[in-house]
Amino acid sequence: MGYNVTISENSKYIIGKLDEPLDREAIQQLTREYVEIIRSTGIKRILNDVRGVPDAMGITDGYEFAYTDTRALNLPGDIRAAILTDPGDTSHSFQATVAHNAGYMVKVFDEMGAAVAWLLEGLR
Repeated sequence: MGYNVTISENSKYIIGKLDEPLDREAIQQLTREYVEIIRSTGIKRILNDVRGVPDAMGITDGYEFAYTDTRALNLPGDIRAAILTDPGDTSHSFQATVAHNAGYMVKVFDEMGAAVAWLLEGLR
């Protein structure tokens, strides 16, 4: 699959780095890995690094993922997920909005420092 999943150096958030267009199959696989890591570590902050990778999901796949797949994959509803894009890349904005409307705390950033700062808000 076209991604790599690691845990941040400070062990406060999960990092998913994609290197191919984001489609429904890829996000399902990535989410399965996130759920496994969340279960084993309790870390519920996620940095989705999609710089250089456009969102290739259509409207229907976006809704299906946010409202159906996330529940089938047991993604906890209390995660906080940042989507890190290239400056000017708005292709991930729709998916972030749909995920937010489905009850997930998701926000799009085009600067790493701002994304990480938001992920770390409220953590000790």
